Amino acid sequence: MAMPWGLAVYIMNMVWMVLDGWISSCVTVADEIARALRAGDIGPFPVG
Repeated sequence: MAMPWGLAVYIMNMVWMVLDGWISSCVTVADEIARALRAGDIGPFPVG
């Protein structure tokens, strides 16, 4: 049984809104980390 177009578009819009919010959050966090690194508020991350 095929999915109606209206339902497919609704699901696509919901998924896009979730991804858009997630990507926006990740970019905001990365921007804050980069700003703090440039300003010297935090040092390089120790690895290992």
